[in-house]
Amino acid sequence: MAIPAGIALLLGYEQQMLLITGGSFAVIYGEGHPFRSRLKIMVTAGLLLSLGQMAGAFVGSVVWPAIDAGGSDWWTLLIALYATAVSTVVVFMQNALRLPPPGGFFIIMVSGGATMVAKQGMNPVEVGGWALLGAATATVIGMLPALWGLHRPEITAVERLEKAVASYAADPAPTVARTHQVETLLVTTWYILFDAGHARGGESTSRVVPSESTTLSEELVQRTLTAHVRLARSNPSVGRRDDSAAEELTDTPNYIDLSRHTVPLARPSIRYRVYRSLHWYSQATMASIKVTVACLGAGVLGIACGFDRPDWAVLSAMLVLQWGPERRSGTIRGLHRVIGSVVGVGIFAVLHLLGVHDWTLLLALAACQFFAEVFVVKNYALTVMVSTSLALLMGGAIHLPLGEVVSARWAEIGLATVCSLAVLWLYPRVAAVRHAQRLVNRSFEAMGALLGELMTASSVQEDLSQRRDLQYELLSERRAAQSVALDAAGFAGLHWPRHLAIQRAGYRLLDFCTDAGDRTASPEEITRLAATVKDARETTAS
Repeated sequence: MAIPAGIALLLGYEQQMLLITGGSFAVIYGEGHPFRSRLKIMVTAGLLLSLGQMAGAFVGSVVWPAIDAGGSDWWTLLIALYATAVSTVVVFMQNALRLPPPGGFFIIMVSGGATMVAKQGMNPVEVGGWALLGAATATVIGMLPALWGLHRPEITAVERLEKAVASYAADPAPTVARTHQVETLLVTTWYILFDAGHARGGESTSRVVPSESTTLSEELVQRTLTAHVRLARSNPSVGRRDDSAAEELTDTPNYIDLSRHTVPLARPSIRYRVYRSLHWYSQATMASIKVTVACLGAGVLGIACGFDRPDWAVLSAMLVLQWGPERRSGTIRGLHRVIGSVVGVGIFAVLHLLGVHDWTLLLALAACQFFAEVFVVKNYALTVMVSTSLALLMGGAIHLPLGEVVSARWAEIGLATVCSLAVLWLYPRVAAVRHAQRLVNRSFEAMGALLGELMTASSVQEDLSQRRDLQYELLSERRAAQSVALDAAGFAGLHWPRHLAIQRAGYRLLDFCTDAGDRTASPEEITRLAATVKDARETTAS
């Protein structure tokens, strides 16, 4: 951000410096990813950031001239509708694809904030162009480290995992929070190896004979698998199925079963993940519905109270509900983020009192963006603190009266909190139950598809996509069962045997495929596997 923004400032474009900052968030989305996938991720994020700001500027160019011409303040409802629409789509996609934090948070933040740019009379296309410049610079700089080591991200990820697992194993009484952190690191490392092409289909992409030298892919996969097994043996909750407490700590739970000491299967395609979420009772759909209702409510209430930043109210409501949390744990994490937002406004107030402008403003923007990237993988509440002050700086609030800005933003945060928590607690409890039941059916459908493939395939290795989809559904069903246990404990208690039967039957199928290798499954083996699935279905029926 500093390089293009500094050049813009030297040329006298201080306002454009703020737009460049919005586009440069693209580098955050690429950080940590292998270079094989990093370029595509940053280009996609950069385009979305730029298009979001350009569209926001178009909305603002309609709203603010209409108000300046004597129109009603209710023209700002267009801003609330725009910000809500962006939030709904982004929340659906980040939950359907199971993206890690920050998800689409920065896209929503800059898209809504760009609606304020029209007050400075800037052309919307120009707004998008400056943002695109920031995104392009971020992409180039994000790819530069490839010149010093093409495989450095995945090597670093494995080294970090080994160090964390060794420290965890040496701890006689690891906390739930630490358990979740190291499990998250394990999941992230496996995904990095998949994206880098070092592993796929439950095995390394490089098969070597014992007498030959080990390739990099084989080495990284084996080191990660060794750390995986060591973590499983050091984790006191493995085998007891009581790790739901760890899942309450975060909005993005770890979809992994530590009891399986094999290379996991990669994620299904983007098309598969989106298609399976196109259902009223999918987690992604329910999260987007909650966000839509809460954001619209917060935006309308803010306008009715005379505030001029409905996008701020929408963003604040989205922060609480964006990952579809459970009631109790979602309330706790939501309040943490609300506190972070309030403190973030306070940080902005300090910067306002210091009178930052020109180069000091650039320094403040760079510092806020730096800490946003550092905190986003550690503590989301701390991320909100710096991103809140960053959003206010980018929206031009540094030139407005401090008292009005602070009081209005704090009031909108309060309204958004009330709306989001009301939606969280009033949303029908039966929805979580139907979500879990739907995943039970999807798990059996995936088992049936895999059995059908085993009957017709000439080799067990031909069923990789069916195995991948079954693992995905089993992990989803496991997470849904844990979620129901938090929101509808009575129902979960009655149906927990069903959940365990599904998991046993599904993983027996996957274990058979892993052990079978390249050979063809015999009719007798398929019959025994089908009987296991049938027994599990009868358990669910009873």
